[in-house]
Amino acid sequence: MADVLLKTSEQPQRAATLLQAAVQGMIDRLERSLQLTRRNLEVFEAKYHVSSEQFLQTLGAEDLEGQDLEYMEWQGEYQFFLEITQDLKILKGLEYVPQA
Repeated sequence: MADVLLKTSEQPQRAATLLQAAVQGMIDRLERSLQLTRRNLEVFEAKYHVSSEQFLQTLGAEDLEGQDLEYMEWQGEYQFFLEITQDLKILKGLEYVPQA
């Protein structure tokens, strides 16, 4: 595990509390975005009876009703899903370690 150290000369305890609240706020927003993204992906997956992961591996734009536009929408939504998932993993893995 790598350490990230932040320094401040202004009210360190308050700064730590503000940072923890900001991180939690970001986690909350990302979780809401993840729920919406999952719902959007489920629409594509139900329509084509294939998981998003399989879609990227096996389907091309010519296989979709909406062709290029639908392909780009699904691909973009899945990429967003992956990025949100990774960001949440990072943020939820943060640990506050008070300095002695």
